[in-house]
Amino acid sequence: MRPFQEEKLGLALFHHHLLQEFWAEALGKRTQELLRKVIPLSWVMDSVPLPPGAVLDGPRVGGRALHDWRELAGASQKERELIIKISGFHETAWGARSVVLGSDCSRDEWQAGVARALELAAEHPHVLQVFRKPKRARHALYATEAPHAVLERDGRLRLCPYFFVEGGKARLSGALATFCPPDKKIIHGMQDAALLPCRIVGE
Repeated sequence: MRPFQEEKLGLALFHHHLLQEFWAEALGKRTQELLRKVIPLSWVMDSVPLPPGAVLDGPRVGGRALHDWRELAGASQKERELIIKISGFHETAWGARSVVLGSDCSRDEWQAGVARALELAAEHPHVLQVFRKPKRARHALYATEAPHAVLERDGRLRLCPYFFVEGGKARLSGALATFCPPDKKIIHGMQDAALLPCRIVGE
């Protein structure tokens, strides 16, 4: 794993309004449009103050543009369909330990999450993303107790694709599916999850 692959900042930079011409030239129109569909709107939470008349390129609270990320603390639960994540290598960057899901936490927890992200911004940047619910699916699982019967269960699914470089070209070679109970809104390798290796078919 290369360090830049741990950086979620790239997701926010892809949506940055000042970089759109760069991405169009570097990626091409088709790739740029595809990435717009799969990368949720993302912003870097920066604690640097803005000039008095400036506003942030970000979500709105109470129908108004933000002047300071701290104003996110006043967002209603409906406006908090947002998720905060730390970027890069950090002890809280795995297992969803740094994640704050606005629509699934109390106002106090949300305010604390916003404050922490801005407090750590200089050394450990955080990104804010529009939250997309994981896809629901039904899949067969083995029961944990003997005789380990096969049971059909509903759950939420995350796919992590794996690419390998063959002959100088990146090739999709498989994926790891993380299948969690349907009440889990944030998917990671939790105790209740089933990790299911996948393969590519129909090529």
